Amino acid sequence: MKQYGTLIALAVAVIFGIVAVILANQWLSTQVSDEKQVIVQEQMPLTKIVVAAQNLDIGTLLNEQTLLLTDWPKANAPQGSFTKIEDVKDRVTVTRVVAGVPIVAAELAAPGSGAGLVASIEPGMRAMAIKVNEVIGVAGFVLPNTFVDIISVQNNVAQTVLKRVEVLAIAQQTFVEEGKAKVVSTVTLELSPKQVLKLSETVLMGPMTLALLNPAEDMTEPPKPEPVKVSVKKRVYKPRPVTPKIPTYDIVVIKGTQSVETVKLKNQN
Repeated sequence: MKQYGTLIALAVAVIFGIVAVILANQWLSTQVSDEKQVIVQEQMPLTKIVVAAQNLDIGTLLNEQTLLLTDWPKANAPQGSFTKIEDVKDRVTVTRVVAGVPIVAAELAAPGSGAGLVASIEPGMRAMAIKVNEVIGVAGFVLPNTFVDIISVQNNVAQTVLKRVEVLAIAQQTFVEEGKAKVVSTVTLELSPKQVLKLSETVLMGPMTLALLNPAEDMTEPPKPEPVKVSVKKRVYKPRPVTPKIPTYDIVVIKGTQSVETVKLKNQN
């Protein structure tokens, strides 16, 4: 009987010890330290803006499949962004837009401009295509949105016909992956009406080539200095007095039958 009493006392002690440990652990977890700070995070106000649902090339017609309405921090909403898909539906992009980037008015053509290359032509400008090859097209590095000089070669003499002309498209593409060259047979340029006429005449005269420019290069020519007018005072020359020619007379001295000498005498009058 004494053996059972010892075991029972030991079991009760173990149980009370476990209970004490559990209670102490719960008590410690519920205590808040005086040094602990409670941070209340203020929620940032959001707004709805229209973003690209996928990567959009130049000349893409916007619709419900290419657009997405998403939450955006109101304080960081880009200038010119839209809050409704209906506001940009049937508009056309004039630049490449990456998926998830907000659509802004500066990246869209005017309403009713049409899709494709037409939308990327600036008002008052024209699009004109010329034939190129691997050499003329600078080994395929003449790409959309780059700038070129057009050089004409006539009678073994090269001259720059047009400077800093923007390339709108190569073949039927208005965008290619950046840094990747592509050899094509045609290049479409953006020109003014006068430049179109000049280039059309140049094409018939002889071979041409393109010179690729750095887009950051400033091609504006410095203004020519205006000629300076210098007033020059004319010197007045007085006429030199003219000395009249004095007439002379010839006197022949004759001795005998022969003339000896001739003496010139001046008129003394």
